[in-house]
Amino acid sequence: MKRLVAWVSRTRSLPRPENPERGNVLLMVLIGIVLLAALTAVISQFTGQQSDSLSQQKMDDEIARMLAQTSALGGALNQMIVNGENADTLYQAPPIGLNTVIPGAAGYETAPHNLKIYHPLGGGVSYMSSSANVASPLAFGFKINSGAIVTGVGATDAVVGDVVFVAQVSSEAACQRINTVVAGSSAVPVLLTADFNKLFVAGTAVTIGADCTPSCANTPRMCVSNTDATAWGFYSALLPG
Repeated sequence: MKRLVAWVSRTRSLPRPENPERGNVLLMVLIGIVLLAALTAVISQFTGQQSDSLSQQKMDDEIARMLAQTSALGGALNQMIVNGENADTLYQAPPIGLNTVIPGAAGYETAPHNLKIYHPLGGGVSYMSSSANVASPLAFGFKINSGAIVTGVGATDAVVGDVVFVAQVSSEAACQRINTVVAGSSAVPVLLTADFNKLFVAGTAVTIGADCTPSCANTPRMCVSNTDATAWGFYSALLPG
């Protein structure tokens, strides 16, 4: 009996062999954690790149819609001349010249309609006020300014100027992207604030060129900023004088 007790006691005091299965499980858990972290990082990076791509695609879509509107307006003005309208008349501000009254506004349905660019019996262009029908479009406040002059593009006097499309632009990044599309460079010229503000007042004489840094002369369309870069605007000569 004493021998049996002594044997049992020695057996209990012997070190137990390590469990190899337990070690393998821990290793697999650690590997899984590392792989999960790596996968999370890849997914996060991909999501960020996808978001940036979608954001730029949205921006490019809005720019394309704005440029399509300028093309439609320019085409309509040329067609109005082909149909017999005097180009010198179209350069004038209403009520003498080009009429930019929009559908639903007072006078839209009042004859004559031949000088109304947004009327089916005039230019026939569908009116657009912004680059997208959302709360914060890339470009908004679409207008036509018959009193503007783009130096080196068409006329050089305030009597017979260039018919110019103008739009306010939401941000510097949007302005840079517009210029990348239309001019191949993201640089944004600065227009003196006084002239910048006049861009958006229809029929107000403003010369784009000498007051633009770097010069906007000979540049038919461009996105510019005001002096302190707190506002941005796009212009496009539709019917150079």
